[in-house]
Order: sequence, then C-alpha cells, then structure tokens
Amino acid sequence: MTLTIPMAPRPAIGQANHPRLTLADAVTIIAAAQQSAVAMNARVTIAVVDPRGDLIAIERLPGANAGSVDVTVGKAMVAAIYGRPSGTLTGRATAPTSLGLNEATGGRLRFLQGGVPVVRGGLLIGAVAAGGGTSQQDETIATDGAAAIP
Repeated sequence: MTLTIPMAPRPAIGQANHPRLTLADAVTIIAAAQQSAVAMNARVTIAVVDPRGDLIAIERLPGANAGSVDVTVGKAMVAAIYGRPSGTLTGRATAPTSLGLNEATGGRLRFLQGGVPVVRGGLLIGAVAAGGGTSQQDETIATDGAAAIP
C-alpha cells in the first residue's frame, strides 16, 4: 500500500503583503473549534500556531487533561511546518528529516492525528490542532476550527 500525500500549500513568508494569521483569526478558529468540541462532548485543548509553528493562542476546555496542552501544540506545529494534516505524517516521525526537525524544536513535535493547516488564498498561514479527544474527534474539531477562516 502506498501512502499518497497531497501537495502542501505554499508558505506565506518573505513578503509583508502575504495573508497572515492574526490573533483575531486565532480567536475565531478557537471559537469554531470549541463549538465543534462541545457538540461532541469532547474535553480538548485547542492550539493555533503560525507557519513556523510558534504559538499564537491556546485554549483548554473545562475538563480537558492538562497533559493535552503540550501534545496539542506539537500536533499544530507538525501541521504548520509540513503544511499537511499531522495525521498523514505519523509514519514519518522517525525519518531523518523529521528527527532533525524535532530535535531543532526541542523535541516538541507530535506526529499524531489532530492538527490541520490553515490556508488563505492558497497560502499556508498557520495551523490548528485539538488534543484530548479520540484521534478522529481531534481532527474533526481542528478541521472545523480551520474552516472558520475564509
């Protein structure tokens, strides 16, 4: 069986006029993801990062496990850095490039399902992840959050 990974969106770097993920965007993403989580009765943490994987905003819903914070940020970082859903990259966690990137980020990357890129105008502007639910719940919540950005 061959894993086909779709082309990643181009990163929005190098020019001031490229779309950017703002704090207001991150709040919008988190609100949409929270709605999704509440509808599923999932107690999750939601993290939004920029294209480099730097944290913009994070929210831990009531009842979410405190341990889900670092995992959620790590999933969002993977989705941002690779420009693909983190769940499609689980098999690459031990690849030399991934090991090097993980070392460069202080071992913070998490190659687990639940992180998705945020794209505007065909350009990668960040990523969102959820953690603390089932793998599928996490991905659905993150996808619902990302969909809130036009």
